[in-house]
Amino acid sequence: MKVAIAKGRIEKAARDYFEQVGLTVWPEKRGRELTVEIDGHEFIFVKGDDVYKYVMHGAADVGVVGGDVLREKTPGVLEVVDLPFGRCRMAVCGPKERKNGTKKLKVASKYPNIAISHFASKRQNVEVIALNGSVELAPLTGLADCIVDIVETGATLRANDLEEYETIFTVNAKFIMSEAALANNPDELKAWIRRLSKEEAK
Repeated sequence: MKVAIAKGRIEKAARDYFEQVGLTVWPEKRGRELTVEIDGHEFIFVKGDDVYKYVMHGAADVGVVGGDVLREKTPGVLEVVDLPFGRCRMAVCGPKERKNGTKKLKVASKYPNIAISHFASKRQNVEVIALNGSVELAPLTGLADCIVDIVETGATLRANDLEEYETIFTVNAKFIMSEAALANNPDELKAWIRRLSKEEAK
């Protein structure tokens, strides 16, 4: 079975959780290898935004990815288990001294679809600017009035004299798979689902 794992903080948390529930895990220190084969499983380490693409296109059977990516992209994959790690929140953040006015609000975000949907639900007129880098720079440089981004500890916000205005929704990691993978290998995948479910892990 091929398993796509989001690199970074989710990778470490996923390894710890897999070990906790008795699933095959990859070496804790894997170096620069992007794929690791262990006990008949191939683990593929990719950027978080790419996990669902590997699963959706059949290059991986299952994947572990942040729920923020799935909410932004709405890909054609099955979200089968909410995982008890990767917890954070999607929030609207900005300078501590908010600018009041009637002009159209400029919002910078790596999650433009989420930002558009959120402000549309509030019937608030905004211009959303999609960014790929450090969105915290946007209000500091005047590019935007506020940002929509993931907040975990809030340390980056505080370091840049920003604050959280409101939480849009909470986020955690997800275990995903394709319908084709489930049809081709139902027994093993159902066993993984049972082990990864929060109830089984407790």
